[in-house]
Amino acid sequence: MKAFAMTTYMLFKHYFRDRSSVFWGMVFPLLLMSLIGLAFGRGESISFTVGFVGQGGALAQGLRTGLADVPVFKMTDEKEEASALAELRKGRRTLVIVVPPQGSPEPVRVFFDQARVQDARTALLILEKFISDANLRIAGVQPAVRLQATGIAAARGVRFFDFLLPGILAMTIMNSGLNGVTWVVTEYRKSLVLKRVLATPVHPFAFIGGLITRYATTNLVQLAVIALVAIWVFDAVIVGSLVTLTALALLGTLVFVGMGLAISTASRSPESANLMGSALSFPMLFLAGTLWPREFMPAFLQPVISALPLTPLVESMRAVAARGETLLPYIPGLVYLAAWGALSLVVAGWRFKWE
Repeated sequence: MKAFAMTTYMLFKHYFRDRSSVFWGMVFPLLLMSLIGLAFGRGESISFTVGFVGQGGALAQGLRTGLADVPVFKMTDEKEEASALAELRKGRRTLVIVVPPQGSPEPVRVFFDQARVQDARTALLILEKFISDANLRIAGVQPAVRLQATGIAAARGVRFFDFLLPGILAMTIMNSGLNGVTWVVTEYRKSLVLKRVLATPVHPFAFIGGLITRYATTNLVQLAVIALVAIWVFDAVIVGSLVTLTALALLGTLVFVGMGLAISTASRSPESANLMGSALSFPMLFLAGTLWPREFMPAFLQPVISALPLTPLVESMRAVAARGETLLPYIPGLVYLAAWGALSLVVAGWRFKWE
């Protein structure tokens, strides 16, 4: 037990002395989460910037006053049509409305940004509804069909940032194993640290146990820091059990540390080990649902996505953190994930080299 404790202490000292390890393990996921939070973590309210070019008259004044009351329209008055269209081409406007002079037979023209089709269509639908209501009021026609909308309190909606946060946590766990363990173990072997450990009274299993303990501890600290920043700075909400999330993080750590140990047995240098780890982690980063739902991916990729070991970890952590679900529906996937870890540890134990 004393050998295990001393080995774990030594590994922690080595970790904190290596600034690059601290950066990639702690700072990089935190920076990534902060950038995503700045983009998606400040609510879901939509707004469209609308340039308004009015040629004077009651029509232009009435439209301008009415459009200012539409909550999602941020109106900007433009002096000339050409300058307004220039702003539209630069992506600074969603729509540009040009109202003809009073008494002109020309219609009210609306220009939209073709590069932002979804935003433009939504803004155009809102504008068309506004114009239709205005025409009815001008004609004095009462609508034949009336619509009454009533909001119903439903389950908590999931913001996109709340959806992304579990993926970032799972990605951090994966990187620590596939990109961290692979480099560290291969570097230890290259610098003869493993050979020196083998020559001491410390049992090899104590060293491997200390390595796993170090990664499990640092992973939990990293995840806690990322989650706290997400909650305090970007108002993220974790609705599920923190104990369950901790258990999932420990399971993921064991699996990906085992995979990292297995990869380190097939490489002769830290650089090649890192490349092999990256070759596995990059496809999972983009395919396993960390940054967007797996349903967005083509149908022919779905079997591949289901086979990735990161997929069940992401899906179970997201179910707990974002939706407050239990793990019962995700047990088959977690068993599959654990099988990856068991197989990796068997391969690592079979092929592990101390020098």
